Amino acid sequence: MPNLSGKILFFILILLSSSTSFSQNLTGVVKGENENKKEPLEDAVVKWINTGKGTATDEKGKFEISAEGITDRRIIVSITGYKRDTLTVSDISFIEIVLIQDASTETIEVEDEQSSTFISDDVAKTEVITSQELVKDACCDLSGCFGKNSSVEVAVTDIITDSKELKILGLEGVYTQILIDNMPMMNGLNVKYGVSSIPGTMIDRITISKGSNSVIQGYESISGIMNVLLKNYDNTDGFLFNGFVNSMLEKQVNMNMTNELNKNINTILTLHSAQKSNRVDENNDGFLDNPLITRYTLFNKWNFVNEKSRSEINVAGRYWNEERSGGQNSYDINTGEGSNLIYGQTAKINSLDGYFRYAKAIDETRGIKLYLNANYYDQNSFYGITKYDAVQNNFVAMGFYEFEVFGEFLLKTGLSYKYLDINENISYSDTTYKTYSGNYLKKESIPGIFAEKSINILDEKATLMTGVRLDYHNDYGMIFTPRILLRYQPENEIVFRVSAGTGFRTVNLFSDNSNLLASSRNIIIAEELNPEKIFNYGADVLYYFAFGNFAGSLNLDFYRTEFSNKIIPDYDTDPSEVIFANLNGTAFSNVFQSEANINLTRGFDVKLAYKMIDLQYERDGVFYQQPFNSAHRFFSSFSYTNEYWSISSGLQWFGVQQIPSTASNPFRYQRPEQSESYAMVNLQFNKFFDYFELYAGIENILDFKQDFPIISADDPFGPYFDTSFIWGPTKGREFYFGFRLSLD
Repeated sequence: MPNLSGKILFFILILLSSSTSFSQNLTGVVKGENENKKEPLEDAVVKWINTGKGTATDEKGKFEISAEGITDRRIIVSITGYKRDTLTVSDISFIEIVLIQDASTETIEVEDEQSSTFISDDVAKTEVITSQELVKDACCDLSGCFGKNSSVEVAVTDIITDSKELKILGLEGVYTQILIDNMPMMNGLNVKYGVSSIPGTMIDRITISKGSNSVIQGYESISGIMNVLLKNYDNTDGFLFNGFVNSMLEKQVNMNMTNELNKNINTILTLHSAQKSNRVDENNDGFLDNPLITRYTLFNKWNFVNEKSRSEINVAGRYWNEERSGGQNSYDINTGEGSNLIYGQTAKINSLDGYFRYAKAIDETRGIKLYLNANYYDQNSFYGITKYDAVQNNFVAMGFYEFEVFGEFLLKTGLSYKYLDINENISYSDTTYKTYSGNYLKKESIPGIFAEKSINILDEKATLMTGVRLDYHNDYGMIFTPRILLRYQPENEIVFRVSAGTGFRTVNLFSDNSNLLASSRNIIIAEELNPEKIFNYGADVLYYFAFGNFAGSLNLDFYRTEFSNKIIPDYDTDPSEVIFANLNGTAFSNVFQSEANINLTRGFDVKLAYKMIDLQYERDGVFYQQPFNSAHRFFSSFSYTNEYWSISSGLQWFGVQQIPSTASNPFRYQRPEQSESYAMVNLQFNKFFDYFELYAGIENILDFKQDFPIISADDPFGPYFDTSFIWGPTKGREFYFGFRLSLD
């Protein structure tokens, strides 16, 4: 590998590239007609006939293409699943284009539209879950949006407060970079409960990109990037009211309202509230099966468009207030916090965040974008007698200039800055043998510079994207992050992708492992914990097929992630402790996934998937399987939709998992060193009316529950109490009912 000065010189040479400019432009929007509805088409290709000049539509179906030097005023518009169209645009400057579905490939795109999930044409493998798919599950919040997705696993990290993480490539959720409207608004401490704070009715679509991705979003995308795109005026109803209640009588209410002040200014206001369920203890262990949650969220987004200057501004803000309490059945948050007589856990959250986004198109091939976002997060918690208070301030700025170089490739160059300030304070309300109390401070100030190039090769059948960024961490110095991605489509029916790149992450020990705060184990930090460093590479093949009335796609992918350092909790050296230290060796993950999507007939879709995950780490020359990981998983779903009703169901099967040893515990507090295999089955029915929709469903139909998930539940202040041994569902069968009222 070249030395640092060589890297910097190479980086500067990339940034010194120049571009040419254009002045005359054609703008427009491309839509697709499906079941008498017109929807914007993203990534549709618009090209001047008999030239190499072209562009792709954005997420709103909009495009802009230079007309300078063009004598043949015909454009070709194409996207997989729709009939290619050639249009004469004469002297007009704006055009709306509506594409009709292609009967020969209707099967594939009909499946995509009706199941509302598909793989985009991006260089990185990117799965898209649209709002039409989200309504096929309860999807009360972001963590509930993946019941029919095989790439994302939702795992409970804390039994008592029911906090969750979103895992990609089998790795812990802290390695998934979560973006909100393309910006890193979930970062550090606010991720743990943040994935449950965004209501499903607020989400327009979710994109999931595995493995190495664009360098523009920073150096922290390790297992992949999840981009949650929120609704705005252009992609939601004028008014939406949603109500939900489940069999434990947890209630949720959501409301979206939009307003267009004029053709240049519009806004959306979203209100969300969740209210406490009943107290339920089905397994009779003396602890509530679900926490009592009260949550309020207010979100407001404004869009300002200036067509004359070809610029757009987006401004958004959110306030989030939440209180969670769980523990023994008689625990009362108002009187029992910190008690050594009745065990309870609480989390009180106040958070304020927002973003500013500016985009300006200079011409067809040149543009400027500026992203700013900030977050304030305040959490006050008790885990029994352990008091945990934390405050986080976070600010991220990023701007880049994109332009075409010599008419051959697209180059994006820019600057970024990240500021993160975390103050964690741990204390005890009673005497204890635990020794990790204290004030833990973390402050990061990281300026960065990056460049990314995209070029079409092999007669435009392939796209190669290379990127590099250089960041300076105030504690760890230079961070060099190279990435390379290739997409190759030799025929319409098959697409190949490969990717490789590095990642870097600093740990947030207590928020990453917050369930250990509830454990009787003492937390030992054996040494200064260094950043986690990885190298990830993978390959993917996507094949579209059609046989008579049947059509669909087959997708195979494999990704390997190698850690040169990984912070893994050591449960086994001392049964009364959990030890954190830098990895003495290596760690890796191998993930293989196969998935088939089949459209059997119009409206009837089936998905089948299998995933193999091999997670291992080395300690003192010996390799171990990482605990709480199912090596083999199977997934299936089906859905049927027509204009009057829909029904959908999903099944997930998880193989056995390795569990840390409890052999040193008394016999009644011991657990097997392997979990059971188990299956989760969900079902939902939707009934459609003109402006109204009813839905009802069942989760965990088979009523499978992990036996005695809390160790020493009868003695929560004793030496063996532990809530971290979570390998399966801890709640049984759940019924729910809801409605949606939508008005234009």
